[in-house]
Amino acid sequence: MIKHKTSILKKEWLSPDVFSIECGPLKIKPTPGQFLQIQVNDSFDPLLNRPISIADYEKNRLLMIIKVVGKGTKILSEKKSGDELILFGPFGSRFKLKNKRSIIIAGGIGVAPLYFLAKGLKKQGIDFTFVYGAKKPEDLILKKEVKNISPAAVFITESGNKKTGTALSALNELDLRGYEIGYACGPKAMLKELKKMDLNFPVYAFCEDFLGCGCGLCLGCAIKYYGTYKRICEDGPVFELKGIEFND
Repeated sequence: MIKHKTSILKKEWLSPDVFSIECGPLKIKPTPGQFLQIQVNDSFDPLLNRPISIADYEKNRLLMIIKVVGKGTKILSEKKSGDELILFGPFGSRFKLKNKRSIIIAGGIGVAPLYFLAKGLKKQGIDFTFVYGAKKPEDLILKKEVKNISPAAVFITESGNKKTGTALSALNELDLRGYEIGYACGPKAMLKELKKMDLNFPVYAFCEDFLGCGCGLCLGCAIKYYGTYKRICEDGPVFELKGIEFND
C-alpha cells in the first residue's frame, strides 16, 4: 500500500452536504475509476480509512469530491486549506479508455469519477455525450465543468425545473444510434434500471456506491459478476454492467 503525504490546497462546499478537496503536490498515475483511501485522523475512531474516487488529477494536483454520509466524511469536512492529508493508493484495476463514440450517464455524486473519465476522452479526441442527473438544480455540482469539456451535454433534475426527470429518462429521449460504448456511475438503483434498458452497446459501471472499507477487509462490496463473486475494491470498481447480478 503506497502512502502519500500531501496538503489541502483548496476546500469548497459544492452543496449543503457535498464538498471538494483539492490537494497537492502529489505524484501518482491514476486512471478513471480508481480511488484513494484517506486517513481520517490519527486516532482509531473511525478505524478505517475512507475510500474516495478520483474526480480529477492534473499537474500533480488531485481533486476529490466527498459527500458527508457518516462520521469519517464528517471529520474530513471539517478540514481546512493548509491541513495535511495522508492518502493511500490509487486502488482498483486500471481501466483503459476505448476509442469509441461514448455516452456517459451520471447520477448525483456519481459525476465525480465520470468527470475524470470525460477529461480523458477529450484529451484523446474521442467524441462523447454527457448525461447528468440529480435531485435538485443545486445538486448538479459539476455542471459548469462538465459543460466546458463536453461536445454535448444533457442536464436534468427531479425537481426545481420546468422539465424534470432522471438521467435515465433523459437517456431514453436521446437517439442512441451511433454510440458504441457507455459509462455509468450513480446509485445502485440507477444502475439496476440502466441494466434493464438493455442498450445495444456495452455499458461499463463505476460501482462507487458499493464500496465499504475500500481495502478488501469487510467484504461488504462483494458482488456477483458473471456467476463469480468479486470484490469491487480489488477487482473493480469498473465492471461491464450486463455481468453484474444485482440482489433484488
